[in-house]
Amino acid sequence: MKKLVMISVAMLLFSVTSFAKGGEEASVANYNFDIKVSKLSSYLQLTSAQSGEVADICDFFAMQMKDVSYSSKKNQKEKVGKAVYGNLKLMKNTLTDDQYRKYVRLLNVTLQNKGIEL
Repeated sequence: MKKLVMISVAMLLFSVTSFAKGGEEASVANYNFDIKVSKLSSYLQLTSAQSGEVADICDFFAMQMKDVSYSSKKNQKEKVGKAVYGNLKLMKNTLTDDQYRKYVRLLNVTLQNKGIEL
């Protein structure tokens, strides 16, 4: 009986702490864009020259999105838009047309999965 009470108390505490963390950490996690450039390079079939440029662009984008997570709620949508469109502009200059189309599709799916709207 004592074990049953201890298990139920532990489950209650776990659910309360999980619920309490949900607000802040969930919003910061949505803006985490640590991109695995090796996988992206393989998917887009990048050349070695393109791979270096794409890595720099991805690092810059991840840094911008991290800044978005620390800004106020009313500024977040505007900053996300600037970051995404800036990223797309840089990628358009680096990638071929076919690679760019694949990248746009991939970015769109990623943003939708994270619940980010432009």
